[in-house]
Amino acid sequence: MKQHSQDKTGFMATAAIMSIFLLAMGVGTITPAIQNIAEAYPNVPYTTIIYISTLPTLTLLPASLITGAVAGKKVKYKTLALIGVLLFIISGCAPAFINSTFTLVLISRAVLGIALGIIAPLGNAIIFGLYEGQKRANLVGIGTVVTNLGGVVLQMLGGTLAGINWSYCFLGHALGIISFLIILFFLPEPKKIEEPSVDIKSGKKEKLGVGVWVICILFGVINILNYPTMMNMSTLLVNRGLGDATVAATVLSLFTVGGMIGGAIFGKVFQITKRFVIAVACTIMAMGVGLIVIAKSTFVMMAGTTLLGLGFSICMPAIFMILGMMTTPSQNTFAISLATAIMNFGSFVSTYWVMAIQGITGDGVFMPIVLEFIIFAVAAVIFLVVNPIPKQKEVEEGK
Repeated sequence: MKQHSQDKTGFMATAAIMSIFLLAMGVGTITPAIQNIAEAYPNVPYTTIIYISTLPTLTLLPASLITGAVAGKKVKYKTLALIGVLLFIISGCAPAFINSTFTLVLISRAVLGIALGIIAPLGNAIIFGLYEGQKRANLVGIGTVVTNLGGVVLQMLGGTLAGINWSYCFLGHALGIISFLIILFFLPEPKKIEEPSVDIKSGKKEKLGVGVWVICILFGVINILNYPTMMNMSTLLVNRGLGDATVAATVLSLFTVGGMIGGAIFGKVFQITKRFVIAVACTIMAMGVGLIVIAKSTFVMMAGTTLLGLGFSICMPAIFMILGMMTTPSQNTFAISLATAIMNFGSFVSTYWVMAIQGITGDGVFMPIVLEFIIFAVAAVIFLVVNPIPKQKEVEEGK
């Protein structure tokens, strides 16, 4: 590996990269204030109010794919990062000032989704452009920690500001100003990516392999499976006589705690487990969901949610690492963007997954969680046998 100059690997360069991850979960900034927003628009159906949370995940998809296609090739990473963060600040804060009709709020949220679509793939893409080997694995893991931390900080900001005035919750997006300034002055630009290489035999541009699509779809499936557990936690606790919405919030917060632990230890876990990293992650997630299935106390529910978050935040950076090994430098960013897009699409589709299970079994609360346990357990066994890491890359990473 060629040594990069200090300005590309120093503390402030790393801080600039991490400031991108800080905003990646910005869609949840206004989540604690949804009820306040609903009360501010009494004539708007609650099902429509929810679109302020789900609409950004839809507009994020095309923005993410377009970013993956042009980043580092036609447009500099730094330029895209600055555009994305600036859009995040403006569209995120806008509803605090233009909220005369709910339509204006929805338009702002749609633009926020575009901003997040630009931001979401860039952190990992820049890491892949600047670092290799264990350093890359460590930073991808830290990025997961910062993503979870950013989600918590933004939600706390949104909730606190909503306590003053419902419209102020949108001002939490102003945190992006800090990221914008750090990126402007310190974000390093990876080496310009050459256009996709041409296959010598066919004379055609190289395409993403089947394995890349399989890994990306796996990422989407994980989100489809996880969402019902998060969504139904309060109902599950009430049904079992273990607590109310407040207890559910505490239990769910431990998913983030587990996620931060998972991201922090990912580099070491990947170094030790190598090709078995997905199997390990699926095993931990299966254990977590299994505890939630059998839990008869709040403590066991909390342990299960923590393990689920831990496994998920080992699985997520592992998927990005494996995608990096499966693709050429010219394909890396698009593969990361594709995984990001499919992950968010999985969150959107999960509602229909729950509806389908409810239609078949008559139970849309407990059965989706049981199926999640079964699928994660089966996936763990499959990835004990199937090696997702290309053999030549496995050798290189072991150096």
